[in-house]
Amino acid sequence: MYVYLLLHDHGANIKVIGYFSSWKKARQVMKKYRSSVIGFKDYPTYFFIKKTRVNKGLL
Repeated sequence: MYVYLLLHDHGANIKVIGYFSSWKKARQVMKKYRSSVIGFKDYPTYFFIKKTRVNKGLL
């Protein structure tokens, strides 16, 4: 199973926006932040979506 981590990485200032069940949902939230949330809309190219596997054991 995978989740999608939405980050805003502006140098030393990395913010985790959230974990989402689909890439599409993460992208929708990213577009909202990019267009209307103060502090994020000033840096629209610093968003990243990372696909992360969950329930992965170490063995």
